[in-house]
Amino acid sequence: MLGRFFIAAFTCAGLLLGVGCGTTTTVSTPAPFDAGCADPSVIEDAGDSIAVPDAGAPQCPSGICNYQAQTGCPADQACRPQFNAVSPDVSPGCEAAGTGKSGATCATGSDCASGYYCADNVCRKQCCAGDWSVCDTGESCFRSLEVKAGGNVIDSGMALCFPVDGCDPLDPSSCPGAPAQGCRIVDSQGSTACVPVGTAQPGDTCATANTCAAGSICSLGACRALCRADVCGEPACTASQGLCIRYSRDPAGVGECTPE
Repeated sequence: MLGRFFIAAFTCAGLLLGVGCGTTTTVSTPAPFDAGCADPSVIEDAGDSIAVPDAGAPQCPSGICNYQAQTGCPADQACRPQFNAVSPDVSPGCEAAGTGKSGATCATGSDCASGYYCADNVCRKQCCAGDWSVCDTGESCFRSLEVKAGGNVIDSGMALCFPVDGCDPLDPSSCPGAPAQGCRIVDSQGSTACVPVGTAQPGDTCATANTCAAGSICSLGACRALCRADVCGEPACTASQGLCIRYSRDPAGVGECTPE
């Protein structure tokens, strides 16, 4: 049986940032100094630029076809994960394609066009390795597809483009009805989405974005608190967390508490 029948779960692809501080900064302070403000300083421009994602197609799992490029299959078929209930193997393979594209309703994979996958009864565009450049406007490549093969939940090596920018990473209540989720920055262009979050606190080490608790980000191997990138904005950084710096990878008005 084909992969479309055994969807198990979706997980956040995760954003692990390795960009350091920039060299050009704009430091704002209130005038006159507001004694009621714990730390009035904020670096509104880290002097960096939005990182271009690595090409996803070369990083898709090898096989007879390519999930993102959709090469290797006949014109009327689509390249999607193939697996069954007996074997733990998951590999790219060709199967019937339909006409549905991003947002179209679907019952099976054959309802979706080549390059799209039926997830939770909606056709979603396929991508690999967080390459958001191939996603439609208003979407990003951050949901990894896990499948149930041979009785085990396995990462297919493929991801899907999902809608973004529907939540505020500084507002704990912006992901209602999902206690295990929080609003997180999911790509290097500052897109946000409600995704699973961990329990690691600012200052703790992290290997993936999901390790850190809501309201923080995994950067250079450590969880860092997010802050309001505005003079005397709240939430603010504590003295031990450093300065509130807004990088190009952050949404408008959001910064990261960065050690000096």
